Amino acid sequence: MKFSLFLIMFFLYVLSAGELLKKEGLQKMIQPKASLQTAYLSDATLSGYEGSVEVLKNRLAINNKIAGFSYTNWAFQWNKLAGLPFGDGVHSPLKQMHSFKANANIPYFINEKWFWLNSVSIKSTFEKETQNSYGAGVFSFVSYKIDDEHAIQFGAFGNYYPISTLALPVISYSYRARQSDGFKFILGFPRTYVGYHVNEDALVRFGVVFSQSVIRLSQTSGIEESGFIEAKDYMSNLGISYEFNSKFNVESDLLYSVKRDFKLYSKDGDELNSYSINPSLGVNFKITYLF
Repeated sequence: MKFSLFLIMFFLYVLSAGELLKKEGLQKMIQPKASLQTAYLSDATLSGYEGSVEVLKNRLAINNKIAGFSYTNWAFQWNKLAGLPFGDGVHSPLKQMHSFKANANIPYFINEKWFWLNSVSIKSTFEKETQNSYGAGVFSFVSYKIDDEHAIQFGAFGNYYPISTLALPVISYSYRARQSDGFKFILGFPRTYVGYHVNEDALVRFGVVFSQSVIRLSQTSGIEESGFIEAKDYMSNLGISYEFNSKFNVESDLLYSVKRDFKLYSKDGDELNSYSINPSLGVNFKITYLF
């Protein structure tokens, strides 16, 4: 039943692809772009404990408007190991984790007022071994254009993993979302975004986004052998995006981790414990090149 939803959404994607290509043209749809992103979150303690962690994230993505592929690496630096609620108090309980993701998405123009977006993805997030690390995601919403500046969106998104399935609504209100001058914003869930175009090339922005993922731990994990971590977080950013030309764009942000929670599961999927990481500051830098 869980994978049936994934297959249905993929089928809808295939059916609607032809119509979109007629509207926007094949060349524009398949034009690839590559992006490289680096983010750092400063040292933060686990709530109720003395142990702490800082995180460095690097992500490489290649995609166009039809499909994409990305690789993400997280490196962890744990401090005050004896004050952590897991591990042996001497060695780092988790040094790195990796994620590979492939996705396909399609926007479909029903008519001048209604717009429909579908996205499907598969990914693997793991410490060392990839067995039981695979998950699937679906994202679908419709947008109704009230006028040239205002629109409302509603739908749902879901993530399936071997030990956890999450399904949540999508609801938002947008103002001038596709404009390149003055103010623009999207208010809702899972993303809230406010931007102001200083000029056509420079955009100042603020946002908050919710995300969820499940990590398969290694067979020799210092946290839980062959277990899983389910992580949920709300991340906010304040920064600027600058488009040097039609091909090259740079983004830089200050980050603030509003809320980071994670649950620990055994290899059989039994929930063991839950923890929170206190808020921390960070930075983000991203470059994008359109071929």
